[in-house]
Amino acid sequence: MNHLEMPTLSQEAMETWFQQVTTRGSRLLSHGVVQKIKPKFVSCNFDEKTVELAYDVLEWELNPQNVIHGGIIATAFDTTLGLLCHYYTKPHVVTTVSLNTTYHKPIFLGDSFHIKAKFEFQGRSLCNITGEAWIKNKTVLAASSSAVFKVLKEVQNNLLI
Repeated sequence: MNHLEMPTLSQEAMETWFQQVTTRGSRLLSHGVVQKIKPKFVSCNFDEKTVELAYDVLEWELNPQNVIHGGIIATAFDTTLGLLCHYYTKPHVVTTVSLNTTYHKPIFLGDSFHIKAKFEFQGRSLCNITGEAWIKNKTVLAASSSAVFKVLKEVQNNLLI
């Protein structure tokens, strides 16, 4: 994609968009699990095609070992990577095809973790995004993930394809 042909895509527009979608009251945070994990915008880089979101570990997210449940980390990856994919493919809707997450270190109550996502590749209908989750002031890699998203471009029989 040549971002010079799309004037709505720029560093400034990207920062504004991510700030809006992660602000309380946004459509993204109006219901469902994403509002409960409370993503916070940290930074983005339009030219590098990256975004960084932060998540605090909340008590309800703990598993029986008293660390954040792996499903919550996967949800945070799906959210962060999916939002980055959506930014570069808008106005189209995207859906997750696959999400592979590897857990390296536990994340405890009281920690926050930052996910930095990178837009790696876009084909005709599929996009590859990777991400890393860091804790302890970005010195400890806690998890990594890669995802494939499908860009849904057309509606047939009330279904996006």
